[in-house]
Amino acid sequence: MMSDLPETSQEDIKFAFLDIAVFEEGGAIRGGCLVTDSNTHPLEFRVSGAIRPTNLQKILYGDSLSEYIRNDLLGLPMIQALDNKPSLVLVREADFLRLRPQVDVPVIWVTVTDDGRPGLQTLPGHEHEAEASVNLLPARLRGQSIMEPFTRIRNALEEAHGLKVGEQQQA
Repeated sequence: MMSDLPETSQEDIKFAFLDIAVFEEGGAIRGGCLVTDSNTHPLEFRVSGAIRPTNLQKILYGDSLSEYIRNDLLGLPMIQALDNKPSLVLVREADFLRLRPQVDVPVIWVTVTDDGRPGLQTLPGHEHEAEASVNLLPARLRGQSIMEPFTRIRNALEEAHGLKVGEQQQA
């Protein structure tokens, strides 16, 4: 089967790992995007300011608030701002799959199966991208370690939140 993925050498492949972290008992949400080379060495990291939904937003958006925050306020702006354009965007949450129609690279939801292999899923209609993406993954990401970059993002987001990165300074 033909792949929609660009022909690239292993050295040219870049992965974007996109994730969020929730702080302040759900009162603040931050996004992080780590772009790595094929060895998962960092090339670029983007962190959002804290998104703090108001009660009115929670009422008006209802169940769609989470998807709106993840995709429209965090995911899409971070992917569009990247200097290092990724070959794949790997996500830990299925809600991010809805980014796929808005970006020009595959968005792959990563899980680990019971036998320790990575499970790769896509937005319906893009299943061929998951199959093609397996071949792009280096050996070190073909097991449970595929989740390790998400741990780095979470730790970096905790650090950024503690430092109040992206927040207005009080005069």
